[in-house]
Amino acid sequence: MFRLKVKTHFDAAHHIRDYEGKCSRVHGHRWELEVVFEGTYLDDKNMLVDFRRVKDFLARGVECYLDHWDLNAALDEPNVTAEFIARWAYKELQDLGGLSSRVRLVCVTVWESPECCVSYYGGADERRLAG
Repeated sequence: MFRLKVKTHFDAAHHIRDYEGKCSRVHGHRWELEVVFEGTYLDDKNMLVDFRRVKDFLARGVECYLDHWDLNAALDEPNVTAEFIARWAYKELQDLGGLSSRVRLVCVTVWESPECCVSYYGGADERRLAG
């Protein structure tokens, strides 16, 4: 079994409405986002998934929706949390077209700080093979 990970980062602001504490105010983070795919069989180039393909897909999504955005507005959600971003990114990655049935998206991990992260593995209806 092979497990492939790709990591990226973005800077963005958010806040949590009706939260008792500092996070109720607009503030920013240098978020880190890591995606994990797994599979047993390699393609004809001996790759599970081309790193460049995943990195390009992530770069487009980060640029369009996450990097230097107010995440509450950009994602149309009053309470954007690391959990929310992980689930949102997981669902977006389901659309990484052209992955064969030999590759499965395992999880998306979002780091809000160097010490705190959350991983999302998909719900029962999302545990399908990518592609």
